[in-house]
Amino acid sequence: MKENNINYIETSSLEGKVVLVTGATGGIGTAICNRFAELGAFIYICDIKGAVELAKKINEQYEKQRSIAAQYDISNKDEIEKMYQKIEDKKNGVDILINNAAVHGSGDFPHISFEDFLKTIKIDLCGAMYCTLKALPHMKKKRWGRILFTGAPLSSSGIPCPYLAGKSGFIGLTKYISKKYEDYNIRTFALVLRHCDTPMIRMVMKARGKDVEKGIIEMNKKSKTGKMITPNEVAEIYAYFCLAKSSKINGLTLLSDGGITYL
Repeated sequence: MKENNINYIETSSLEGKVVLVTGATGGIGTAICNRFAELGAFIYICDIKGAVELAKKINEQYEKQRSIAAQYDISNKDEIEKMYQKIEDKKNGVDILINNAAVHGSGDFPHISFEDFLKTIKIDLCGAMYCTLKALPHMKKKRWGRILFTGAPLSSSGIPCPYLAGKSGFIGLTKYISKKYEDYNIRTFALVLRHCDTPMIRMVMKARGKDVEKGIIEMNKKSKTGKMITPNEVAEIYAYFCLAKSSKINGLTLLSDGGITYL
């Protein structure tokens, strides 16, 4: 009887692929950019703060240019259009889009203002949605594309509701886009992070007047694995998804919370 061997990995390289990473200079974004450059992709490092130093560090490691800084505000539709025009002029379009940008936001019920809510949603959800819309025509033409989202679980607590609303919206987008564009070999994936050891989580602890190091120890203890997931581990998961051959690895939402949540 012939064995039915399934090869889950299509290739070990992303040579020739153009990647756009939003929120690219934070802990997770930087790790993603570094990992995808290692795999041979060309990275557009999008961050409102600018990413010249990160692009320089990446490019210094390789003979050929692997990245370029893209300082744009993804809460602004016109800015997104300018960014994509630059990418299309130089590289034709985006093959892999990683919607990672987010702001923590401020305000919560019952004191939240509409303006504060909208400001966060425009970055965390609307920006990702419009970046996705702009990426799809090129992906459809090539009949290949990967769209990834860094999300947050619906069960999260202790974070402002605008952030949670925006990030949890990725779950629906992931499922809808995967079904609508599966015939074009465009696949989607959302990694839902409850706790990740990033500069942002440390900044939030400090802002709340907590001892950061003690806070990190407490967060690690909450995880059944004994530690929070790291940005490098997130980057590796995203790389695996983009390299995967199986068409069944599509439209998935993976919860990464160290075993805190029980189904």
